Amino acid sequence: FARPPREVLRDFFGGGIGLPWNLLLCIAIGTWLMFTRLTLGASGAMADADHLIGALVVTATVSALANVGRALRFVNVLLGIALVVAPFVFEASTTQSLAGIVAGLALVALSLPRGKVRSHYGGWDRMIV
Repeated sequence: FARPPREVLRDFFGGGIGLPWNLLLCIAIGTWLMFTRLTLGASGAMADADHLIGALVVTATVSALANVGRALRFVNVLLGIALVVAPFVFEASTTQSLAGIVAGLALVALSLPRGKVRSHYGGWDRMIV
């Protein structure tokens, strides 16, 4: 009751979540991966892999937007590595292969920075990586 109701409601609905630029770019890459059938003409197993990895990237990244779940961004490192390997496992054109490798390396690089954490969680602050 020490703070005004408007401030409490703002923290209730928007507190604990950040929108770091690197995670927003990860969401954009994941969304683009789900449309490689349209943008690159991907088909078969490679298109399925792009779609699955893209959906997992978006899911992990949205979960990592919460300050307490920020460590989930490291899941994108594994997904980026899978994306780099996928063109060599599945049949893919040169364009699809290059796009997958570039997107995978970008996911790895974008998942490493932590971003700014604005909220504080007492003794748990040291656990937010």
